[in-house]
Amino acid sequence: MNRAERRRQEARRGIGHRASGVTIQAWLDQGRAHQQAGRLIEAEQAYRHALELSPEHPDTLHLLGLVTYRLNRIPEALDFLHAAVEMESSTPVYWFNLGVVSQKAGRSQEAIEAYQKAVALNPRYPEAYGNLGNVFRDCGNLKDAVAAYQQALQLNPSQADIHNNLGVAKKEQGYIEDAVVAYRRALELKPKHAEALNNLGLALMEVGTLRDAIASFQQALSVMPGYQTARYNLGIAWSWAGDDTRAVECLQQVAHAKHDQGRTIAETAIYRSRVKHDLEQIQYLFDQQKLGNDQRSYLQSLIDLQEQLHRNPTPGNRLAIAPADLMGIAPSFNRILFCVPPARVDQGALNLSLDPASIEARYHATRPEVAFIDGLLNEEALNSLRRFCWEATIWKKDYENGYTGAFLGDGFASPLLFQIAEELRLKFPCIFRHHRLTQSWAFKHDSTRRGLNIHADAAAVNVNFWITPDEANLNPDTGGLVVYDKEAPREWNFKEYNSDRNKPKILAWLNEVGAQAIRIPYRANRAVVFNSDLFHETDDISFKDDYRSRRINITLLYGYRLRD
Repeated sequence: MNRAERRRQEARRGIGHRASGVTIQAWLDQGRAHQQAGRLIEAEQAYRHALELSPEHPDTLHLLGLVTYRLNRIPEALDFLHAAVEMESSTPVYWFNLGVVSQKAGRSQEAIEAYQKAVALNPRYPEAYGNLGNVFRDCGNLKDAVAAYQQALQLNPSQADIHNNLGVAKKEQGYIEDAVVAYRRALELKPKHAEALNNLGLALMEVGTLRDAIASFQQALSVMPGYQTARYNLGIAWSWAGDDTRAVECLQQVAHAKHDQGRTIAETAIYRSRVKHDLEQIQYLFDQQKLGNDQRSYLQSLIDLQEQLHRNPTPGNRLAIAPADLMGIAPSFNRILFCVPPARVDQGALNLSLDPASIEARYHATRPEVAFIDGLLNEEALNSLRRFCWEATIWKKDYENGYTGAFLGDGFASPLLFQIAEELRLKFPCIFRHHRLTQSWAFKHDSTRRGLNIHADAAAVNVNFWITPDEANLNPDTGGLVVYDKEAPREWNFKEYNSDRNKPKILAWLNEVGAQAIRIPYRANRAVVFNSDLFHETDDISFKDDYRSRRINITLLYGYRLRD
């Protein structure tokens, strides 16, 4: 008989704690009372007293697992819960909570196995089926996620959250009408379910009932005024409805809430590239007389921090730094100090000389589809976008490779951007068909570092265009985009095809399928339009190392992956 089996038998017979059983129970009762009252430290102390009396008592191990989980000591919680199921493997709730903590720890397969154990022991366990569905969905296994949600609802059809989650899985499968039904059922059960209202709005956008979608987002915000995801989606819906003013207003509100004016910097690390960019931009804004003297101290703090980072011999872009060293930049670093979204261009933003028939023919002549367009914008639109990117202090998203980004919800939204996106869609109907703008962003690149790693984007059509003047580019044969002529595998989920960590896997797959690289050199005002399922990456960059020479690319995404 092995040691684990002997411990199980002893625990079942009460050997080792029979004489002190009352004392153990008293400690457990005391611990539960503390835990229910939110006194987690006191609860843990009580449970540990019980554990001293019987180190292999399964209920004590289980309760310690729960309290250390709530104290965010995840590895310790896992150790306790594994010990609990080792001592008593026939208790479904032990396996359920092991699944919860494993899921929190990112151990998806272990979570799946734990939930499956729970439902095998108790087939009438709707909470376990619901959580099993969640982890399947997180892993991209939508078929099994739907089955788990349906099983949970068969056992308890009154779970609004499960109906909502079923709707999410159905929508990700492409069954939009089924998703709408699921969201509406969730709202029948819980009319103020803000997440279901938001998700219903997204589904209604896709089926074309835009007015109802806007109403659903507005209702979500009436239930939860700080629900920035719903406000963001409302902004996109207003842009689809052609109301740029309301769209930009919503998205700017999201940006200001996200950047949290004057928030103390909580980071324990900072990017050299971000400090360099912000110093260059703030100096540029002073040169352009766009900032007042109240920001002079911020400029000096950036200069001092830049000098400190230059003296730091630690290699790499991201450096650990003491919070005290960031106090000088804290009042302004996370703020949008200057942002004037560019207005629409009266006579249109696209270049009038573009030949839609020729461009569409070139796009569809390749399989998968790739084409580039030179002279995309007219001079007024191009110059307006450049000024905005140089001036707006919206660049808050940092990347290890040294580029910094701004998304629609970071302040990048503008009437001009929505005008460009819609004019493209209408001018090239054979490319964009019914697809609408779903996301947009811009990246600024540090000329001394490399660009974006290989990835694919979750959309139907990708437009990537560049606005930095050509004289900034030191090598006209590079600096653009590399597109590979193979679509990302349909069974891969977003985390697999859009993650820097998966670069070795992506490159191995491209090599296996014999993918060929299509290189499109950099040109100012050139757009690359391609099937968004295609893997792509920034080509080698060699630009002048000054602020206005930073390579700026803008991306517009249309439609949804895997949908016709």
